[in-house]
Amino acid sequence: MQLPGHSLLLAASLLIPAIPALAQPRPGLSFQATLESIKVDAQPGQVVTRQFKLTLDQGQPETRFRARVEDWWRSEDGTQSFYGEPGTLRHSCARWVSLNPVESSVGAGGTLVIRISVAVPVEMANGGYWCALTVDEILDPREVQTGVGVRFVASVSTGIFINVGEVERSARILDLQVGPHQAFVKLRNEGNAPVGIDGRLEFYAAGATAPTATAVVPRGTLLTEPSVDGTLICRLPPESDLPSGRYRVRAILDYGAPHYIGAEREVEVVRASPTAVR
Repeated sequence: MQLPGHSLLLAASLLIPAIPALAQPRPGLSFQATLESIKVDAQPGQVVTRQFKLTLDQGQPETRFRARVEDWWRSEDGTQSFYGEPGTLRHSCARWVSLNPVESSVGAGGTLVIRISVAVPVEMANGGYWCALTVDEILDPREVQTGVGVRFVASVSTGIFINVGEVERSARILDLQVGPHQAFVKLRNEGNAPVGIDGRLEFYAAGATAPTATAVVPRGTLLTEPSVDGTLICRLPPESDLPSGRYRVRAILDYGAPHYIGAEREVEVVRASPTAVR
């Protein structure tokens, strides 16, 4: 799963009853949920409430869900997300967050509403804190299985970000590399809170004043721990728009401040052709 953004995980649970017959796979649950990150601005000692909603689609069976908060962080290269017990990170807000209800059932077309209460401790220093809200489908132990099969269990997570007092948002581009199919922008968070970053890369051929091609940098989150560094990865335009050659590439990134951050460098783009199959 990846945050904050938002993610939906369908995890497989293997059910093995006594009769070794092959059962038909059961389809995954269909629902709509609040997947945007939950963002809160608060002061030390303040209590703030928000809501998370999950609505089952029509025709779905009655389903029971359990909610929890946990710590969350990313690998420095941005390709993996990790989860831990509340308080694993110094900037975790998981222990301030309470949920109501923690467990509840929802019928077809019904909506699960989880009240999220954030009680900021009075001694908290200024800055950004975060955790993840995860809501899991609970298997019904009364459900009779007639064979060996795979059951897809729904799990949805979203980020909770709490800005306490004065928040300083600051980021800097450390490196910009371009490969055959992807570009990599390495950044450093120099503020005291997580920042969401997105933007674009512009490629200029020799002597051109307008971009030859543009690549979208998808939105990512730059945290303040365990590492202040992070990498955003974007897909290059098709080879027809950006053929092999030397270009001036310009990164233009938005991190929520009044101004953008940018970097520019000369790169050699080598579009690797697929290896011929013998």
